[in-house]
Amino acid sequence: MSKIKKLKNLVISITNYPHMPYWATLEEAIVLLNFSYETAHDTILVFDDSYKLIGVLDQKKILRAIHPGLSKPSPEKVSDEWEKLISTNKLDQFKKPIKDFITPLNIIIDVEDHILKAAHLMLKHNMDLLPVKESENVVGVVKMHDIFHEIAAFILKF
Repeated sequence: MSKIKKLKNLVISITNYPHMPYWATLEEAIVLLNFSYETAHDTILVFDDSYKLIGVLDQKKILRAIHPGLSKPSPEKVSDEWEKLISTNKLDQFKKPIKDFITPLNIIIDVEDHILKAAHLMLKHNMDLLPVKESENVVGVVKMHDIFHEIAAFILKF
């Protein structure tokens, strides 16, 4: 029986992942994620002044911040007018710091943990991304996309 792989080989280094300080604006976050489109990163890691990871900001949170109506229970009630997306009374939203919109990260997994532990935590807490630490420092993240790919590759070998 083969042993399940460790996370070590799936970690995306913090330096290779979109990240910003907590005081950056929502507009700057939009620019960064739009620039990151080609790399398929859909989340920004958010750090405090001492470069400690404090949370994430994803595309869904940004869309809710710039147009709360997109979360309405019925799509028929959402306006199809693009101008309403950036009306003048919403422009101030773009200048707010991202700390107002982040999702805190309370779960961190160790680089030596196995892939199935990461999958379990992601499913249990409805997360698509987990920070990964080595010693006591966050060194990167692991994405559900990569976890799924590893598990699928293992299953398809049979």
